[in-house]
Formats: sequence, structure tokens, C-alpha cells
Amino acid sequence: MNVKFSFDEAMVKRRGFMLEDVHQTIKGLFTAHDFPCVFEGDVLSCTGKDHGDDFSIMWDIILSLLRSDWFMECAASCVWQDEDGEEDILSQVGKA
Repeated sequence: MNVKFSFDEAMVKRRGFMLEDVHQTIKGLFTAHDFPCVFEGDVLSCTGKDHGDDFSIMWDIILSLLRSDWFMECAASCVWQDEDGEEDILSQVGKA
């Protein structure tokens, strides 16, 4: 299971942030729990470790981000992928 993030660079700048700082913030949330995160072009991908609590920890992080104004304004995509397929998280919370 993994979650992939991309960001609207223009919006990030309008909010007074640097894209690198946004990436480091997201990466830090996941790596604090030893989830590996890699960049695939402009997309940050964070992957579970196949432990029993990965799902709940990853979703706890995702839900905290979804409650953050800065994340909702700056995120261009947030896609959950697992053995059941792919889920566009932002579209489910009212942002396309």
C-alpha cells in the first residue's frame, strides 16, 4: 500500500511556502514511522512496510493532512493505492 502526493506549485508559492519545504513536511510525517518515501518526478510516494498497523498509521497521517487548510489548498493530488486498486482521496473530500 502507498499514497502518492503532488502539489500545485503556484498555490504553494502564494501561500508563502517553498515546494521543497512542503515535500519535506509530508515526507517527515511518514518517515517518522519508518515508511519509505521516494520522489517519482514531481510525485512523492510513501509506502507501507507490510506491518499490521501500517494501514491505520498511514490513514491517521492522511486524515490529519486533510484537516489542514494549507494541504487542501496546495495539494494537486493525493492517491491511495493498495491491492484493491486506486482511490483519489481529494475527489472524495470535495476537491478535484
